[in-house]
Amino acid sequence: MTSSSGVGGPSSPENALLAPSPSIRRAVVWAVCTVLAVIAVGFLLRFVPLDVAFSDAVHHLHAPVLTQVAEAFYRSLKPLPAAGIMIVATVAVGLLTRRWQVAVAFCGGVAVTWGLAEAAKLVVARPRPGMSEAMTQAIGATADPSFPSGHVAFTASFAAVLICALWSTRWRALGIVVGVVLVVGMSVSVVVIGVHYAGDALASIVWVAGVYPAVRAVGAAVVPRVDALVTRRLGTARSGRGTSIGR
Repeated sequence: MTSSSGVGGPSSPENALLAPSPSIRRAVVWAVCTVLAVIAVGFLLRFVPLDVAFSDAVHHLHAPVLTQVAEAFYRSLKPLPAAGIMIVATVAVGLLTRRWQVAVAFCGGVAVTWGLAEAAKLVVARPRPGMSEAMTQAIGATADPSFPSGHVAFTASFAAVLICALWSTRWRALGIVVGVVLVVGMSVSVVVIGVHYAGDALASIVWVAGVYPAVRAVGAAVVPRVDALVTRRLGTARSGRGTSIGR
């Protein structure tokens, strides 16, 4: 891929979001293996909680400032705010690149990778850590299963797609830094405030690392085909109207 130094770089054909994958099958196989491995580890941790002691130690650090920051970060990416962030980010990508294909690949990459992780939570059904009444009042009830962490999965998915979108531009380094900070920050936050075990957060990172490449590869193959189909049908419709007017 060639490098582009402008803001419009992500709209170029060389953008990594839409770059053809050399082997979609390999990416899909790796994703399936990741899904099976993560779910297997989830069941293991559900019945043999190897990460509980470490998680409890982090949760009881008694660092008020860290806890307050972690609570605020966690709240800012609850489902409704996260959906709002995705809408704004997708619109911004579309406006900056002037290509709806890139915006769709951006939004779809996050939504599919994150959504699959949320589905895996229902399969593993690991109970949440027991939270104090004060913590429950601070961040709200968390009745859904614990493994993998949905917050970390969303953050990691967003970071992965953002880095991919900026990969062929001069903003690549900034995207990597922002992505790493977001993922590490959320991973630490969910353990500090006690809504997840450390294994839940780590599993989400592994999930995104293994699943997103396949999601990106499939999207890069499907989105251009949909674009071509839409363009062809619009062209046919316009030519049909032109013929009718000519008559």
